[in-house]
Amino acid sequence: MPSTAQQSSTTPSAARTPGTRALAWAVLAAAVLEVVAPAITLNGPGSSPDAGSGPELLITPAGWAFSIWGVIYALAIAQAIGVLAAGAEHTSRRLQVAQLVLYVGGAVWIAVAGVDSVLATAAVLVVMAVAATLAVLTVATLRGGPDWLRLLSRAAVGLYAGWVTAAVFLNVSTALAEVGPLSVRDTGWQVVALALSALALLVVTVLTGAVVTYPLAGAWAMLGIGVTAAGDGTTAVLVTAVVSGLLLLATLVAVRASARGRAG
Repeated sequence: MPSTAQQSSTTPSAARTPGTRALAWAVLAAAVLEVVAPAITLNGPGSSPDAGSGPELLITPAGWAFSIWGVIYALAIAQAIGVLAAGAEHTSRRLQVAQLVLYVGGAVWIAVAGVDSVLATAAVLVVMAVAATLAVLTVATLRGGPDWLRLLSRAAVGLYAGWVTAAVFLNVSTALAEVGPLSVRDTGWQVVALALSALALLVVTVLTGAVVTYPLAGAWAMLGIGVTAAGDGTTAVLVTAVVSGLLLLATLVAVRASARGRAG
């Protein structure tokens, strides 16, 4: 039987910082806020935090791919309610803070998108991406509490973080094309941006193998980009998107298999 000190040294930091009920209510309120934000913007209905205003790039996913936001929002609210129902002590304070920043950022993004500032929307999404990455790294280490809450938290945070990881590269690329000398029809630099997006998704997938929805969201983004590229006839973008999506799925399978092997 390990000593208390030994248990403390091997317990994930997320488990040593239990969440609070006040933060749980704030996370729920923020999750609802980002859902209703498009309906209350001063400049009319807003959109979801993705490409935003500015030029449409070759690496923009097909329109139907953005329907993922409906699932993201639903899971975010369900997870927030689940934490309140099960008890905030079963989550992590660090996760709650990251979610709060992420969800408030989503609402702010919608507000600033109404003023057609690509720099402002890109800046907000960078903050969201940082918060989302912290959230998914934290949720991957959660231990204890009801199994259903842990699975729901991983599903909700992973899907949100995976999509935002892909979206931030698109937002930043859109801002660069709007204010800089980069051409929206130039394939080269956009393929580089897409490859960097895939690399970021792959790295986090390796670090958070238990969070299945993270690479699935990234693969969904790559599918949407591939469909757009196929329609535009941009072969380099199509190949990069397809290879990236397949690598994400293969990495997920490999990481999961490795985890099962260690557990066995």
